[in-house]
Amino acid sequence: MSKTQQQTTRNLVWSALQRLQFIEFRLLWEGHVNRSDLIEAFGISVPQSTLDFREYLERAPGNMDYDKRLRHYFPTATFKPVFISDSAEGYLSQLVAMGISGEEQSHPGLIGATPPFDVLPSPERRVDRNTLQQLLRAIRENLSLEIHYQSLSTATPGWRRVSPHALASDGLRWHVRAFCHIKMEFRDFVLGRIMEMRDEQPSDVSAETDTEWNEHVKVIIAPNSDLTADQKKIIERDYSMKRGKAEIVVRRSLLFYLKRRLGIEDGTQKTPAAQQVVIVKIVSAK
Repeated sequence: MSKTQQQTTRNLVWSALQRLQFIEFRLLWEGHVNRSDLIEAFGISVPQSTLDFREYLERAPGNMDYDKRLRHYFPTATFKPVFISDSAEGYLSQLVAMGISGEEQSHPGLIGATPPFDVLPSPERRVDRNTLQQLLRAIRENLSLEIHYQSLSTATPGWRRVSPHALASDGLRWHVRAFCHIKMEFRDFVLGRIMEMRDEQPSDVSAETDTEWNEHVKVIIAPNSDLTADQKKIIERDYSMKRGKAEIVVRRSLLFYLKRRLGIEDGTQKTPAAQQVVIVKIVSAK
């Protein structure tokens, strides 16, 4: 949240902020909003909805006007969001959330007139609730424990002692970042491959010694040089590049997953159409 947004939201309780964000979201993405929208979405009274619109006008003066004929508020020509981001990703993330949760289009929420859409389902990666609970406890209390883990580098599962300190997702599955007392190094363990856990003990491993987790790197990407000039331009636009480059800041321990997401595999040759971006440089992000 920017400094301007922090000043605008000062002294607002969470529920009130949610309603003002709702008003602004509808103004930005649907071009209108009225009291009944707010009442239906939040189950509030008519007087409360009136107060909310008045509050919005006081905190974002000049952002909306009222159409007496249509009985709704609409954004003015000088409208500029102060409670939410105006990025397209904010809207699209709501569609993704609706697609994943399976909400019906008529469900009251941020999006009123939901456009036809679909989201490619991801294969379900099972995570056992008890496993997650035990790992969270171990992270909170700095414990080590033995896990019965099935690695793809071995034919059968085996027991190993680990000291977990963080969770990480590669976008498709969750890992626990932990010190492996067998390999004597920090590693990622897929939550769904932990079969059992036992024997909690106090750990003397500090998360501060996990240098790859604690170091952030700046990954500079650019269009594949073998693309045509017009193809490079569209890749630059697609990745919001400036002067032909874009920067992605990531923990060094997650760099492998970023490369995989970008389709960049060390030592693998691909066609320019398949390998649209390349990594130009990786530097420490201090």
